Amino acid sequence: MVELQALGVDMGRIIPAAMSAAVDDTIASIRTARALGCRAILIVPPYYYGSANRDGIADFFAATAAPFGGNFPLDVVLYHIPQMSKIAFGRELIEALITRFPDRIVGIKDSTGNRDHSVMLARSFPHLRIFTGDDRVLPDLLDAGGAGMIGGLPNIVAPDLCAFFADPKGARSAAIMEQASGRIVAIDDFGGIAALKAIKAETYKDHEWTRHKAPLRPIDAQTYAKLRAVFDATAFEF
Repeated sequence: MVELQALGVDMGRIIPAAMSAAVDDTIASIRTARALGCRAILIVPPYYYGSANRDGIADFFAATAAPFGGNFPLDVVLYHIPQMSKIAFGRELIEALITRFPDRIVGIKDSTGNRDHSVMLARSFPHLRIFTGDDRVLPDLLDAGGAGMIGGLPNIVAPDLCAFFADPKGARSAAIMEQASGRIVAIDDFGGIAALKAIKAETYKDHEWTRHKAPLRPIDAQTYAKLRAVFDATAFEF
């Protein structure tokens, strides 16, 4: 993030993620985000012990807020990704966190891809900004009062998603969502982050996008050919 700031990026538009199961690491991430002037921080629940209960998770959040006088120094978006974290932000846990930090819990990123769950969050917590991590959920989430999307695909299809967000019922919107559905399946099927980076590399004609840190590795030529075929079929403009 320091590098982004040095490049002149408006850090007030950045929401970094605290992805550690350790209290001290999460505190360090919050301090860094505050020092850089970030608008909020996305916090994943402590995931190592999947058996942690609601009160234990709430205690974790209290411990990370303790060095700041008992409250977070910037807004918090809860990161709901139980397929990775093993911990779900269920209704009772969300309510408990809102009770403890009523002026700082401002939203939830729901990365389950579960349309019903995202819509439930939007309807149950209308005062929070509910985001999906899955393009396919976006139409129903917006209909239910949700805020929008925080996800991987906007890295390559931001213009389409902006067009949809501006006019969800417009003539182009159904086609945009149909194309998005095919693309997200292809990304998942052919390498996830590695596939996403391969598309970025092709779009920008910059091989540096295919660089990875372990354990990720670039996708091979055969896999990329299959990925490219799907994107071509969805009229993606490279």
